[in-house]
Amino acid sequence: TELKKDTEKYEFASNEFKAAGKRVTASALRQLVAAFSDDLAELSAACQQLIADATSEVTETTVDRYYGGRVETNAFKVADWAIAGRNGEALVTLRHALTSGADPVPIVAAFAMKIRTMAKVFGARGGSAQLGAQFGLAPWQVERAQKDLRGWSDEGLARCILVLAETDAAVKGAGRDPVYALERLIGVIARRGEG
Repeated sequence: TELKKDTEKYEFASNEFKAAGKRVTASALRQLVAAFSDDLAELSAACQQLIADATSEVTETTVDRYYGGRVETNAFKVADWAIAGRNGEALVTLRHALTSGADPVPIVAAFAMKIRTMAKVFGARGGSAQLGAQFGLAPWQVERAQKDLRGWSDEGLARCILVLAETDAAVKGAGRDPVYALERLIGVIARRGEG
């Protein structure tokens, strides 16, 4: 069967736990649906895995331990698209992540992590191993940041860092519309801080 709405997927997952007589928190269910919203068979398998393994109530911590990486990948996908200058794809991925129950805070954290690494590597000379040792990064992180930095100016990067700080404050309660703040950040980053 095809379940289109997240509420239907949520209900489906909830019923899996009920049928097995296993208690699960609402936040754990939301997290599971977010991690496996694209594939019902995977969602079912994940539920069965947790039902089989968890000794007590299934919580967000349990889901995180098993499938945390799945939830975070969306945040990094959004950041990757934006940094690559692909505004449309970044916005579509963001909206998908948010409708799947993703929280704006870890999405901003993914941007912060990538932009911070880019800022460290910006203008630095040397091999990836040498720079990695200098900045406390793995060589592949240095190479990724160098690739991400193509077409960026120092002014553009500085502007992105400012907008990132504003967005971080907005999603943590300082702004009235965290989603708008995130969309604005994506736009600024996709234009590499120009305009």
